[in-house]
Amino acid sequence: MDKDTWLPRVVGAFLVTMPYYPERSIRHDHEEGDMESRVRLTPIVEANSARAAAWRVFFEASGRLQGILETRLKRTYGVSMPDYNILLALWEAPGHRLRMGELADRVVYSPSRVTYLVSNLSRDGWVERIPSETDRRGYDACLTTQGIETVLAATELHQQTVSEYLLDGMTDADIDAIAKVFATLDARLRGGGKDS
Repeated sequence: MDKDTWLPRVVGAFLVTMPYYPERSIRHDHEEGDMESRVRLTPIVEANSARAAAWRVFFEASGRLQGILETRLKRTYGVSMPDYNILLALWEAPGHRLRMGELADRVVYSPSRVTYLVSNLSRDGWVERIPSETDRRGYDACLTTQGIETVLAATELHQQTVSEYLLDGMTDADIDAIAKVFATLDARLRGGGKDS
């Protein structure tokens, strides 16, 4: 498709780029010996409105829930969502410690971002960096006692919030459907697409 057929479309409250596809009506001009194409461009967002609506509601609802979680965790415990994700990954790890690279894989952040977050958490007394037991050149991130207390309390608030806004209004079938959808998505993303 010619790059000029990619035009910006406003969907909901955010800007995306939606491709246009042509509906062609062709006529032959026998006198001039050429063919003329009259192209009417129709936005895919209209042709696939159910898909566009599904993406929009996922994007907006998940963003709102993340915002509520961020506000509650920050207000109550001084923990941002990225901080919480780091603390939780360490809590779930054997000995509450992980190599920095493995921690980045667990929370799906870049290594540089994990280094920055761990430095801040270390400054706050929740995490410490210690020499790795398996790599002399590397370091592990390890929860401190204060970090353990913080992540346990924050997890209780996190679970209450997710239940309040998401799970309590759903049937078991709804929850199973959501789990299936996102398990499929996660498998695709882990499968090594061209941008992974």
